[in-house]
Amino acid sequence: MRPASVSSADSPENTLSPTSPPSSIDGQSFDKALKAASMEYSTSPPMPQLMSDPRPISAQDASPFSSMETPKPATSQAKAAAAYKQTQDRTSPTPSAAVTTPSTAPTAPTAPAASTATVATASQLSDFGKYKDDQLLRNPGGRDYYLDQKAVIPNAPEQKSFISRIGKDISSALGNIKNFAGNIFLGSKFLYRGQNNEILEGRQKGLLQTFGNFFKDLGSALTFGAWHPDESQAPKGFGNRMVYASSKLKDAVLGGLIEGVPASLTHMGKNLVLAGWHLAEVVPDATIGNFDAGRKLTTSIFDNGHVLVEYITDVMPFGDAWLRVHSSNFREFQPPLLYNLKMPERYMTDARWNTVRNTPFRKTIESLGALLGDAAALGLIGQTGFSSNRHNALD
Repeated sequence: MRPASVSSADSPENTLSPTSPPSSIDGQSFDKALKAASMEYSTSPPMPQLMSDPRPISAQDASPFSSMETPKPATSQAKAAAAYKQTQDRTSPTPSAAVTTPSTAPTAPTAPAASTATVATASQLSDFGKYKDDQLLRNPGGRDYYLDQKAVIPNAPEQKSFISRIGKDISSALGNIKNFAGNIFLGSKFLYRGQNNEILEGRQKGLLQTFGNFFKDLGSALTFGAWHPDESQAPKGFGNRMVYASSKLKDAVLGGLIEGVPASLTHMGKNLVLAGWHLAEVVPDATIGNFDAGRKLTTSIFDNGHVLVEYITDVMPFGDAWLRVHSSNFREFQPPLLYNLKMPERYMTDARWNTVRNTPFRKTIESLGALLGDAAALGLIGQTGFSSNRHNALD
């Protein structure tokens, strides 16, 4: 059967357009490429192959397009495939993003997070742990306590360094000498735990400041408020002046002489003992401190010894703990000892309690120590003869 002749209207030059499918010339190669692109970038079924040209091979070879490709249809299809791929990229996450998203979610802990973890650890301590933490914050010396940074850093890497260990011991000794000098004059700084277990800073009065407060209170009392350096206005009226004078006289005698001066002397003695204690820590830190077991042993001995020095000086007469144990509130019928035992762990309205965590453990050991301190003081007075009447004896 002889194939029908092709008219000029049916020739490829007249029927081919940028949007029409390509002719059979080189059609199978293009179909294969388009099929591969469709399978890679689309989930729709592949396009069916175009029907081949029914003309004889000789006629196909005679076509003017037989020796070259058709760029326009190929370019249009490539653009369509590229546009579809860009749409897919915008609407769906890439495999690399899906992999990296979970790995970047947990970020590295920052400094506030570390301090939060430290606060959480401090809040979970036992009563003994809270007591030890309070005492090691007050004066330099604890292995993990960096008071200049207001931080507690357990097992700091620098503790393994010989120079760092020795340097911290010497720094602790010098820090206590500095506090000793401060307690002679205007007082020294100390650290304590706040209500949220954060580390805060306080100041205790020095000996010179105590004497200064004594003279100011005494002068205010003797002038019945006419001289009032601590008040913005003088009391008015006879009754108010009498109340003001008696209050200032009480502050001068009890707060200044009876409580303030002995407390300042006690703080000064504590600083000297702690300075010598941590200076002695240099020897074990320079020898057995080079090993983990030796370092742990040294830390345990000297940290616990530091706490013991703080405890003994606190329960001595007119020490910080002694004053708490002997406080009373007769308006509520709470005599000394009982008043402190009924105190909550946190009592922020009185300077004697607002810097300590008054746990049952602390109340117990401080009450026992203060009572033993009273007994020792009475025994000492008896041995020195201050309570005897031998000077009134008849010849």
